[in-house]
Amino acid sequence: MKGTVVSTWMKTNRKLFGDSIVNEAMDYIGWGKTKIFSPIENVDDGEVKKIISYIAKSQNIEVGALWRKIGQDNIKAFSHDYPAFFKHDNVYSFLKSMFDVHVVMTKKFAGAKPPLVSIEPISSREAIFSYNSSRGMFDYFLGMLEGTCEHFNEKVDIKEISRTSSELKLKLTFERDIYYNKKYFFNRVFSLGIIKSFGAKTGVFSFIISAIVFLIMLGINDITKVLIGSLVSALATFVGVSLMMSPIGKIKEEIERIIKNEYNIDGKITTNDFFEEIYDLLKEHKKVIQADFVGFKGVTDEMNTFVNTINKISDSMNHTSTEISGVVEQVANGAVTQAQNTDKAVQALNGNIEALRNIVENENENKSELEDAMLKINNSYENVENASKNILKSLQSFNEVKEKGTQLEGRAKDINNIVSIVSGIAEQTNLLALNASIEAARAGEQGKGFAVVAESIRKLAEQSKEAVLDINSNLAQFVKEIGFLVDHIDVQYDVLERETNNLDVVRNISYEANQSVQSVATSMIETISKLNIEADSISDVYGSIESLAAIAEENSASSEEVSASVINYTNEIKKLIDNISDFKGITKTFKNDLEKYKI
Repeated sequence: MKGTVVSTWMKTNRKLFGDSIVNEAMDYIGWGKTKIFSPIENVDDGEVKKIISYIAKSQNIEVGALWRKIGQDNIKAFSHDYPAFFKHDNVYSFLKSMFDVHVVMTKKFAGAKPPLVSIEPISSREAIFSYNSSRGMFDYFLGMLEGTCEHFNEKVDIKEISRTSSELKLKLTFERDIYYNKKYFFNRVFSLGIIKSFGAKTGVFSFIISAIVFLIMLGINDITKVLIGSLVSALATFVGVSLMMSPIGKIKEEIERIIKNEYNIDGKITTNDFFEEIYDLLKEHKKVIQADFVGFKGVTDEMNTFVNTINKISDSMNHTSTEISGVVEQVANGAVTQAQNTDKAVQALNGNIEALRNIVENENENKSELEDAMLKINNSYENVENASKNILKSLQSFNEVKEKGTQLEGRAKDINNIVSIVSGIAEQTNLLALNASIEAARAGEQGKGFAVVAESIRKLAEQSKEAVLDINSNLAQFVKEIGFLVDHIDVQYDVLERETNNLDVVRNISYEANQSVQSVATSMIETISKLNIEADSISDVYGSIESLAAIAEENSASSEEVSASVINYTNEIKKLIDNISDFKGITKTFKNDLEKYKI
């Protein structure tokens, strides 16, 4: 089945049932809903029957009824697409032309197998119509016949005479006369049933008239003269008329040339009668035909040139669209890759932000511990200063002991308490030194100097502890040997004075270390605060990058859509090129048909 007809069927179904049903059916059999049918394309009959059956089943109607509807509507479509075929006065003349139309289609489209149709009049208003087709699409034909009657607004009585698998015969009765047979009495009479020559007929006519005239003039007694005169008159009439009819041969030759499409031979006859007029009319007809076909050939040449130009443009468009398709595909792939990389970057940045937040949380905890350590160091400094003051007081008291050695035994218990206080201070100093060493270790490189001081304090605390032990031991001996203590009180007084001076040095160093640690702690606290601010800023940056990732994904999707659209556009251009090629083939066929006319 040719693509032109199948395309018309699909248009009819779309009009009857909508695009969705037809698109679904075309996808079902593998054509695709966007298929464009070429006029010279051969479509498999099985696929056509399959798609029509699918549509009929989906609409819950019989296949025959659907074919009938398609046939009725196709007449409207064909009259719109091929209006020249419908320029007839009535149904009979249109049906009579169908044989010639199908012959033309068979010549134009290789492989076309249109049905053979013929119509023969059997009376002035009746005719026998024969429809022969190996496909046996009788329902479709009957639908078209009904559509034809509707198109010409004519009522035709249709009766089926016979039907086989490949032939259908109908008797058609029309409203108006379709056929006439004009009979000329004298021409038939003087032919005597066998004479075809016009000269002979006039001879017969002349013989009869002459015989009657001679019989009236000469009578029956001179029958021989009557016959001879009549024969001479008939012969003279035959010869004269035959000679005067000789131009008819040239007129026949001219008509035969017209039938053979030979318009390139020009001539003239001179008879000074109607034969010359007839020949001149034929010449005028040839001139009109020559002029028309010159125009037709010019149009075909222009069409051919136009198609060649369109082919060049379409080739350029095809090349350009292919390049655009490649570029768009690369952009789409780049957009997809960018979206993937952005997503990975967002994930990595999210991990880094989480790690940074953990660090900030740890630093905030360290900040709290550092502030506690600073408080402890301040307390330690105060304790050392208090211890220094107490030792000074002890030194003063010891000086009084020096002066009042005799009262030393009585106040031994007071000294023992003082020693206990010193022992506690030594223990606290030792703990503070240990804590200071730990904090200095946490401070890292900046805490090395502080660690040395802390170690010195710890050693001093241990020495103080040892001194307390010594004092306790000496105090025990002092109680037992008060006399010996009095002798050596000056020496012990000097030792206590030196230790007091050392304690002052330790106090000053502790003060300086406290100031340094406070400065470092303040700097660390400020750094942690800035770190918190930077963490918040990075979180904002993360939000922006996350938005960029979403935009990248949208761009990727848009690029893919554009790529698909460009590919579809390229495919449509290829289809356009194919259709242009088909149109060029049709133009070439039309040009070859015109070559038959020799002008």
